[in-house]
Amino acid sequence: MRTVNLVLISSFLAACSMTNPTEQTALKGADKPSKEAFRPAFHFTPEKHWMNDPNGMVYYQGEYHLFYQHNPDSSVWGPMHWGHAISKDMVNWQHQEIKLFPDEHGTIFSGSAVVDWQNSSGFGSKENPPLVAIFTYHDDKKAAQGAIDFQTQGIAYSTDKGRTWIKYANNPVLKNPGIRDFRDPKVSWHEDTQQWVMVLAQDDHIGFYSSKDLKTWQFESNFGADWGSHAGVWECPDLIRVRIEGTDEYKYVLLVSINPGAPNGGSGTQYFVGDFDGEKFVLDSDYQKMLTTTPAVFPQGLDFSNFKNGLKNWQVSGEAFHIVNDQPANTIASSFKGSDEAIGTLTSKSFAIDHDFINFKIAGGKHHNSTAIQLLVNGEIVKTASGNNTGTMTERSWNVSQLKGQQAYIKVVDNERGDWGHIKIADIVFSDKAAKEKYEPSIWLDYGTDNYAGVTFSDAQDGRHLFMGWMSNWQYANQVPTEVWRSAMTIPRELKLLQTPAGVRLASQPIKELDSLLSNTQQKATLTGTNSYQLDELFTVEPGQFKVSFSLSNAEQVTDIVLSSDKDEYTKLQLNPAQGQLVLDRRQSGLKDFEDGFASLQTAPLQKGLEYYDVEIWVDKASVEVFVNKGVSSMTSIVFPTSPYNKIQVSAEQPLSLSDVKLNNIAIEK
Repeated sequence: MRTVNLVLISSFLAACSMTNPTEQTALKGADKPSKEAFRPAFHFTPEKHWMNDPNGMVYYQGEYHLFYQHNPDSSVWGPMHWGHAISKDMVNWQHQEIKLFPDEHGTIFSGSAVVDWQNSSGFGSKENPPLVAIFTYHDDKKAAQGAIDFQTQGIAYSTDKGRTWIKYANNPVLKNPGIRDFRDPKVSWHEDTQQWVMVLAQDDHIGFYSSKDLKTWQFESNFGADWGSHAGVWECPDLIRVRIEGTDEYKYVLLVSINPGAPNGGSGTQYFVGDFDGEKFVLDSDYQKMLTTTPAVFPQGLDFSNFKNGLKNWQVSGEAFHIVNDQPANTIASSFKGSDEAIGTLTSKSFAIDHDFINFKIAGGKHHNSTAIQLLVNGEIVKTASGNNTGTMTERSWNVSQLKGQQAYIKVVDNERGDWGHIKIADIVFSDKAAKEKYEPSIWLDYGTDNYAGVTFSDAQDGRHLFMGWMSNWQYANQVPTEVWRSAMTIPRELKLLQTPAGVRLASQPIKELDSLLSNTQQKATLTGTNSYQLDELFTVEPGQFKVSFSLSNAEQVTDIVLSSDKDEYTKLQLNPAQGQLVLDRRQSGLKDFEDGFASLQTAPLQKGLEYYDVEIWVDKASVEVFVNKGVSSMTSIVFPTSPYNKIQVSAEQPLSLSDVKLNNIAIEK
């Protein structure tokens, strides 16, 4: 174990393993090694190597426990363990030793932890209640053999405040019924029925289970087949009972992370509001109306692919492509042969374009022109499409009306051996109508690209729902430009249900404990009379470590907030109340070439017609976290500026009024 004050030093340690276990060091900015330049000052990061999902978050006897998915041997994802840290305030963390290691049942995937106050498990006593962790076992060997029941649920317990853990001798406590993705148990006590309740991710829906002792589990019901986005695998659910602010009414909120399928690409977290009786979750009628699905459309036409008769009409190169029937009623040309190693191409015969649309179904990797279907005219690629890092076939369409009469051919390409390095294609059809993929409306906790797999702390006090997420995205998590360590957690947030003009919404607000980081407030009561304010000329800004907030009035016009550095790298936030849109632009934010889709334009819904728009932004070297209107709209985005952001401009086309303008630097020493 090593004690670390993250606020003081985690930004500056180049070789954590060489630091004295009790040493606390605060190096000046000039001494920071370049390979640690992006390590946050006040976000949780592992000392070294890989981290992803927060796990086992629980509060007990004045301490917050954070476990996390951890590969102790590499800075990319690998065999999962549970890393561990402890804090008294969710701000300053003490790193602990790894607590859960792989065993004969598999590696240790995500899960939760609870305080068993009544000792229902028998692992402790009522005087010394045990902490019980519930987690997923992932058996790589069974998975490699082609089995689908390779994920099961296990438990472990601690009777010394989480310092040491013993796995239950009769693991697994919940066996797999034949579901490939069967994981991430989140357990809580349901007071009305006096039982433990588990929410579990099962493919693209949620399973509910109950138990009296945490050791024997009974299936109760499923939820989600008809609601929310199913563009990817459902993961890391959480079920919390939340009071609607300003009322005595309570609702249950079900959080569900999904990868891929987030509104701005890759992974994200959607949520549902409803009621739960210990057995079934019933979605509120207002949410049912908002989340009604529009079915896919795939018009009839001329079947060009004829995959039902194999690949005899296609020129095949390489060893990858073959015919499979892994979707109902679909014959598919696939380049996946047990792994992503095989590569190759399919090339059609030449044909004359004589329909307005070329429709097809596609799945597989999101690699532009590397796992792709292409339309070529005169040897040039004129249309292209890739998968979305999912195995679900989705409908796509090319409008080729402007190309009618020209000779063309289709090429299906797999030149990618890495993650999701395959493609699947079915039903290439020429038609005079466009195909449309299924529209599954969703409501998202955070519309930025980098808040995933977040859950709440069990047993938090005073009715608070305290949340942390993994501040990354599976689209590029293994490629981000850090070396010693990879990934951080979001700042902790309190989740609240608020009444808004659009209905009840789950808001995210930075926790009050973060105020301990803030230096003296620099403040202007009002700024008015011009269309642009350079806040760094009015306030002293600590490069890369600050919080800025203000209220925006006269807000019908578009307002830009630009965070920039001395090297002209910038992240821009744009509020457009008239269109009801919030936009985060990181296309010029800094380093971006490590992944094709990182340089992105991200959008979020924004309430329309308000008299004021409150904006709060937290910046920490390699991250920007935005909260608008008490966190009803939130966006989290990692960035990698080669020089820390130290400039803040707020501007619009017409004169702009700001009030209660505050700037707080995040002190290196509190």
